[in-house]
Amino acid sequence: MSATYDEDLYTWSLEQAILLRTRKFDQIDLEHIIEEIEDMSKSEKRALQSFLETLLMHLLKWQFQPAYQGRSWKFTIIEQRKRIESHLQENPGLRSKLPELVEKAYGYAVTGAVRETGLAVKVFPQECPWLYKQFTNPDFWPES
Repeated sequence: MSATYDEDLYTWSLEQAILLRTRKFDQIDLEHIIEEIEDMSKSEKRALQSFLETLLMHLLKWQFQPAYQGRSWKFTIIEQRKRIESHLQENPGLRSKLPELVEKAYGYAVTGAVRETGLAVKVFPQECPWLYKQFTNPDFWPES
């Protein structure tokens, strides 16, 4: 092997793939491969949480600052719903993590909404006011 895990992850990854394809199992870097696979699953989970956070923050802004509703917020909401749906189709095992991820994402969404709107944190509900099926529904637009 010419690249090490710590020096060049990209080249290391390609080399490990070649070793696996050619079934040279005695030459693979098993510990780091395991670590990378675990990190990939964490990355997919973080991506879904990020999509949820962005969606929830924009829905909060939509509801609590109706005077500022515009195309940008609308299309961000539409896009995040599509990203969530697509991500769950590609990673159906994440569905079981939705309650946990929605709770975490909502906390960050409130922080973001406070930052972007200038409204006090107490204006926003402490817990997510919508069910997952509700806020991901393309026809759902919260009212003030």
